[in-house]
Amino acid sequence: MSALVAVDIGGTKVRISSFPVGADWSAAPTAERVFETPRSGDVVAALAERVREVVYEGDKDACPIAVGVGCPGPLDPLRGIVLNPPNLSREWWGLGLTGALAGELGISPDRVALENDCNLAALGEATFGAGRPYGSTLYITVSTGVGGGLVLDGEIFGGERGYAVEIGHTKLTDRPYPCGCGRTGCVESAVSGTAIARRAREAGWTPPSGGEPTAKAVLEAATSGDAVARDIVETAAAFFAETLVNAVYLYDPAVIVVGGGVSESDLFMDLSLAAFERVPTMPAFRGVPVLRAALEPRSVVTGAFVLARRLIGEE
Repeated sequence: MSALVAVDIGGTKVRISSFPVGADWSAAPTAERVFETPRSGDVVAALAERVREVVYEGDKDACPIAVGVGCPGPLDPLRGIVLNPPNLSREWWGLGLTGALAGELGISPDRVALENDCNLAALGEATFGAGRPYGSTLYITVSTGVGGGLVLDGEIFGGERGYAVEIGHTKLTDRPYPCGCGRTGCVESAVSGTAIARRAREAGWTPPSGGEPTAKAVLEAATSGDAVARDIVETAAAFFAETLVNAVYLYDPAVIVVGGGVSESDLFMDLSLAAFERVPTMPAFRGVPVLRAALEPRSVVTGAFVLARRLIGEE
């Protein structure tokens, strides 16, 4: 029996799902597991071994026939190459992942596809999640960083080289917030979980339980009424509201779907949506719904499953 495999490679974890050919996402995968992301040695061989484990767990007689892979960028999805994602170890940098993984699994290279994880989250949400009723879906993740993906009429918009919709690295403020891209004042430097934790350290705030500030701790304290923490979250939410308006002007999506760990905070989302309504916006651009992702934390692996289906001609 043949299996379709969906892979979500993250900075610390890899989620792998296996499905029989012809399966719909409404059916549960035959098997799904989460592993530590390989960080040393032959990372492709390690990933292939994990894929085989999951496929075998789902059906001991099955073998992978097509694999969709989501990975943090930057990467070259057209050539299947991982470039230099800052949250993956150097063993991944410059790796021709699709060819190498196909070789390890013994399948044709055209049966393995690589795509930016945010693009696949957008595809997953557009196909089976919060964006399903809409013709175009802009997905924004607010987590350790900030990323984006856009799906138009069921297809990922990748731009000329597959690099498009890097919302996190668009300029947002003149404040000298440092960003990993080398600039200052980017969306990621003002809105992300990393930015929230940094702002807490700068304010001298410490979690009630002690230790270094984290975004999760700040969000929880703000929800519980901590005034300093709430001010930090309000600042991030105000910046995110400006990001949403900029996104509407740039992409004119039918819906914006928000995912990622920071978006799990009701307070952050409530403050963001309230600020979004207050930002001066031309009337013609108002009214775009902003929804929470429906498939988190499986948005990316869902998009990878859609990608794998398309590799064998399924829609």
